[in-house]
Amino acid sequence: MLGAILMFPVSLSAAPVDQAYQRVEETFSQRAPLPLEDAVINGIWVSVPFDQAPYTYTYDEIREHWATFMRGLQLPYPSAEYLQSRYQRFPALYRDLRYQDADWQQHSRNVLEVWQAFFRGDLRHARDLGRRYGGYARVPAVVAQIVYATYLAPTHTQKQQLLQEVINEMEWFGRNAPVLPGDKGMQSDYCMMRLGFGYAVARLAEDESVPATLQRNYAAMVINAATEMLAVEPQHPLALSLSAAFEANVLRRVGKAAGRLTLAADSQDAIRPFEVSVEQVPDLAIVRYEYANSLLYTYQGDQAQQALAQLMLAAQLPARFSMEWLDRAYARKRLKEIQAWQASGMSFKRFDRKRRKFMEKEDRNLYAVNQPPFLVD
Repeated sequence: MLGAILMFPVSLSAAPVDQAYQRVEETFSQRAPLPLEDAVINGIWVSVPFDQAPYTYTYDEIREHWATFMRGLQLPYPSAEYLQSRYQRFPALYRDLRYQDADWQQHSRNVLEVWQAFFRGDLRHARDLGRRYGGYARVPAVVAQIVYATYLAPTHTQKQQLLQEVINEMEWFGRNAPVLPGDKGMQSDYCMMRLGFGYAVARLAEDESVPATLQRNYAAMVINAATEMLAVEPQHPLALSLSAAFEANVLRRVGKAAGRLTLAADSQDAIRPFEVSVEQVPDLAIVRYEYANSLLYTYQGDQAQQALAQLMLAAQLPARFSMEWLDRAYARKRLKEIQAWQASGMSFKRFDRKRRKFMEKEDRNLYAVNQPPFLVD
């Protein structure tokens, strides 16, 4: 596993519980965050490239299928009872609500309305509506923005800016709804905050230069988030994937020897967690395509066939809502890229370098599923 949780200095005069909360809040701190440009953040969002009707669910259907929809994310269902307990515990989140009253059923419907928009693929509406309602409605808004930034933002710049704004949002959550890892009744919330933060940072960092990654402390931010989640939920499928994928990305960028020396990155830790995650959630395209990428980043051409097998499986999985459709679409796009690379006879390292340079030079988001794959001859 990549390192241990970083420790932060705390005031010696603070009570132990205050010190604990201060450490929790500081795990969301950033170093040199990207400056945001309003024109980029609030520009036009492109629509999803699929029919939304099959993914339009009633609130009752969302409740009925919640466990299936959340088998990877494992986010808590926003029932009236859940929201009442959280808003009473975290006054700052209650004050963030547009409607500050005790109608907990209506607050639940408000949050579900945002999830409903997200599930059907109305991502901009989900983002804006969640912000307007405030409080826990911000959670699906954040998920919608991550998904849009990753799979639909047309430029690399917009992708990075949108992800940075998500990281800022999760830092806000960390300050206003701090949860200690030992709070048994809040484990899902603890993991939810760290998953949103760690995943957004990992997506932002995956194609950044090594100097930028080190300067902005991206490695520690992702490592800490994944380590903290796994300490609480050792079998969390996306925490396992997040940890392993970042290990693999370190090996991809600096090599095995340097990765081992500088960040204790290990080949087995980049692969073994995926085996556990795939066993738990065999029908999640995101886990399988990340597994394929990690095989390539870690072993390059030696594991090309295994990587292709994972992409082929991901490419034919059913999609139950918008994110799963987009996960699968990216797996199909990535499959074409890897097939073209393998047919070219080029080394994987050279192919990967050309792809990153193209993305940087042309300011293209090559993860966007509505853009053509990066093919080499």
